[in-house]
Amino acid sequence: MYARVINFTLLAPSLWTVIQTTTSVETAKGHTILLFKSSDNAGVVVELFADIKMAGKELRTLEILQKFKEQAMAKVSVLEGKQQ
Repeated sequence: MYARVINFTLLAPSLWTVIQTTTSVETAKGHTILLFKSSDNAGVVVELFADIKMAGKELRTLEILQKFKEQAMAKVSVLEGKQQ
């Protein structure tokens, strides 16, 4: 199993609708997306993958959140790793 964790802070809480839409896509077998809201303007997206190859192919959520960084996000940070 391989995971990607994306922490973010929104400049406007009204953007939650966009984040929910981005993370509610149908996932492929072996790919799961979980969204956690930690405050009105901050949250975490956890993506779980069957392996690192799949993580390299499934970049849609990461790309969308990083595109928001300049206009709508105060912060986006990404951590990745595999289960030991």
